[in-house]
Amino acid sequence: MTFKKSITALLAAIFMVGGAVAITTSLAGTAHAQASDAKQVVDQAKADGVIGESITGYLSAVSEPLPQDIEDAMNEINIGRKTVFTQKARQQNVQTEVIAQLTGEKLVANAPSGQKVRGADGVWISK
Repeated sequence: MTFKKSITALLAAIFMVGGAVAITTSLAGTAHAQASDAKQVVDQAKADGVIGESITGYLSAVSEPLPQDIEDAMNEINIGRKTVFTQKARQQNVQTEVIAQLTGEKLVANAPSGQKVRGADGVWISK
């Protein structure tokens, strides 16, 4: 397995469980710090019920407007997820939305008690 495929597989595994990228190589130091910061902001916002997991596979705001730091962190995580979903979809020869929705179903199902989740009906509920 090539280094690129190994990293892709690692990223896919990390994002499939709702995490953020945490690569610690000399070239990825800045990306690691940014992703780590975004994950911390997102984790706190999820615990506070400000954002939540959606059946679409992406984080969403429970109510608008979001503070800029939370919106930026949420967008950073969602961009990373889309990258992984796209790569996995290409590997499996399916549409990106299929991978995103399958992941979203898992993220919603596995969300901790007390966190907000949004199902196919678009309604936010507390787990």
